[in-house]
Amino acid sequence: MILRLLIVDDDTSLSRHLKTFFERQKYQVETAQDGPSAVAKTTEFRPHLMFLDIGLPGMSGIEVLKEVKKKDPSVRVIMITGQTEDELMRQARILGADDYVTKPFTLEYLSGEVLNKLHKQLFHELRTTSQDLAIEREKVELLFDQVKEGVILFDSKGLIFMANPVARKTLGLPQDLSSVTAQKVFETFACEPKDRLAHLDHEGGEPFDLSRTEPRSFVLECRITSIYSQKQERFGYLTLFRDVTYERKADNAMHHFISLISHKLRTPLVSIRAYPKLLLTENAVSPLTDFQRNAIETIQKQCRVLEDMVNQLIAFSSLDPDQLLCQQMSAAEVITESLKLMPEDLKDKVPQVKLSADLAKFMVYVDPTLMQHAVRNGVENAFKFGATELNISATHHNGSVILQLKDNGPGIPVEDRDRVFDRFYQVEKTFCGQVPGAGLGLTMLKQTVEAHGGKTWVESELGKGTTLCILLPSSSGNGKSH
Repeated sequence: MILRLLIVDDDTSLSRHLKTFFERQKYQVETAQDGPSAVAKTTEFRPHLMFLDIGLPGMSGIEVLKEVKKKDPSVRVIMITGQTEDELMRQARILGADDYVTKPFTLEYLSGEVLNKLHKQLFHELRTTSQDLAIEREKVELLFDQVKEGVILFDSKGLIFMANPVARKTLGLPQDLSSVTAQKVFETFACEPKDRLAHLDHEGGEPFDLSRTEPRSFVLECRITSIYSQKQERFGYLTLFRDVTYERKADNAMHHFISLISHKLRTPLVSIRAYPKLLLTENAVSPLTDFQRNAIETIQKQCRVLEDMVNQLIAFSSLDPDQLLCQQMSAAEVITESLKLMPEDLKDKVPQVKLSADLAKFMVYVDPTLMQHAVRNGVENAFKFGATELNISATHHNGSVILQLKDNGPGIPVEDRDRVFDRFYQVEKTFCGQVPGAGLGLTMLKQTVEAHGGKTWVESELGKGTTLCILLPSSSGNGKSH
């Protein structure tokens, strides 16, 4: 191990002599003549040892010591002083200085008395740290091996340097993983876009599917995220994947079943909806009693609710990202048209929806019909779950637009926030009461937004309401191309 030494002294002659001497001792040496330069070089050079003159001009050695220890407490510092200054050296000790030497001194004294003692201390700490690291590595490897998902670690160049047993078994990885890239590992799988695995630095942990059809149907749900050092330098990528083949088959079967049953329900609904209207027509020969009128109106109302649910089921089962008819339109237009689609029992809530004045300035690239129905579901959901007011605004984000639907409802419990977009899921009725509906509103919203290349999430605080966030492309180049 080559030790890095930083010499900080305004005496250039002394600095030069010290540099020459310690380079002969196989140190890597840098010098600085003033305080600011010393602090800057500490960050760039990251020395193990530092000789620091206590009497620097401008920024004193004590001030430099304070800054250096704040940035990197592990740096060993030997103060250089022209005379015995007890108070200054006491301050230096408090701030973390390891020792001091008084001018004049010989190089032999410096390398013998002072550095030998410091070296022994350093190498003892290094040995202890190495032992601790070995123990921690053993713990990490034990946990790594017991993870039930496939886990692969790639370095910053995209080459594998570690894979757990599940990953090795699932993908049939060779014993020698050197020079194996992500593209090579998953070369038999298809994903969108096709070159996705060539750009790991673009991944942010969002799940995506990798699939193949030979020798059998096989689907992996994969997440890739960057690994950063404490200094925010990317040094690798963590890949998690799991076999979701049967889940995807179940999803397809459920979609098929929902599509079939909803279409079958639509035919009798046409007749059921028509007859109440006919029965409500005034007939002088046989006028309706109040009870009869109320009963028929109730049937008519519930028929509309059932029809709306069937339409949602059909839309849920038939959404195809490749069939979107996108166009440029303002966020204000999307919201305004969405409010016109509100069901009869929530029409009176529309005046409680407040749009920000600048909403018309935000342009989105969406399929109008699908997005209007999707946003309508978000608005309807807010009022169904206890909100009495909804404020809608927008903001730009990295070339996209984020719609924010902020309500004053009861909020969402922490344990439910990640599940509100799951199909057929509703927050427990003990928390917000029995809410009518199929539990597909936010699921359809999420699927519609993701079909456009966007994203949905909620921010919520109990007792203070929920903000539904919808990220949408602002142009054809920002989302999915159709």
